[in-house]
Amino acid sequence: MKRILITGVTSGIGKALMHYFLDHGEEVIGVARDEEKIQSLRKTLSKKYESKRIHLYRADFSKMRDVKAMIAEVSNAFSDGLDALINNAAVFPHKKRITEDGFETQFQVNHLVPALLSFEMFPLLKKRLGRIITTSSDLHKKAKFDPDDLEGLKRYHPLRIYARTKLYNLLFTIALNDRYGEKIGLRAFAVHPGKVKTRIGEKGKRRLYGAVWRFFTRKALPPHRVVFTYGLLVYEKDPKTIIPYFHRGQPLRYSDVALNRDNVNRLFDETAALLNIDPNEKLT
Repeated sequence: MKRILITGVTSGIGKALMHYFLDHGEEVIGVARDEEKIQSLRKTLSKKYESKRIHLYRADFSKMRDVKAMIAEVSNAFSDGLDALINNAAVFPHKKRITEDGFETQFQVNHLVPALLSFEMFPLLKKRLGRIITTSSDLHKKAKFDPDDLEGLKRYHPLRIYARTKLYNLLFTIALNDRYGEKIGLRAFAVHPGKVKTRIGEKGKRRLYGAVWRFFTRKALPPHRVVFTYGLLVYEKDPKTIIPYFHRGQPLRYSDVALNRDNVNRLFDETAALLNIDPNEKLT
């Protein structure tokens, strides 16, 4: 039985992933923000699956104190290891918001928190040669990399910074493989799920924004149709490719911006500094 930690499990792809891996007999640790939705999900899952395979935790990713408390709980409860960490949770607000930690909300939730989880789950992942899988997007191809404005606060636009955070997901994935792949056997992947019918573009939006999102995703795939790519990356012993970016079960070429190792290294170093983490400690 594999043990898999998934973020953003009360809706969309995260919820579909939780069902997918529970259907395959695995033990799943789910993390989400809304306590009411967590309890509703727990009730639904308990009707179908063994309770001992279901673990749900609450953490608001716009609050680093929440994230760190959840990490401590999970690390203590599952000290014998993780087989996979799936960084799936993300937000797409319609206007600029700054978190209590002082970061632009998308930058923190979509990038910094997945990076922090990846770093802090290393001890558990190393015990089982686990994998890190992060939900990115082909929107990263529209993003520019500006190391002097990582949060996108200059000429702010929510879609622009969302695309940038999806680029950061990919850059960080590449950096994890570069830094830790051969040294500790860690494999990291990013997934472009394609156009999926989720509510990320509606949450907390004005009515007009919600209507536009629903129109944009009217022909999109339901979440359960895209989770097989994540399953492949969890179960395939050796995905025979050096490309860490996948779509529909196949490696996918990514942008020249992501191919640039200067960008990869700069993003990794800046991220570690913002999180106050020494990357070299993770090699021990």
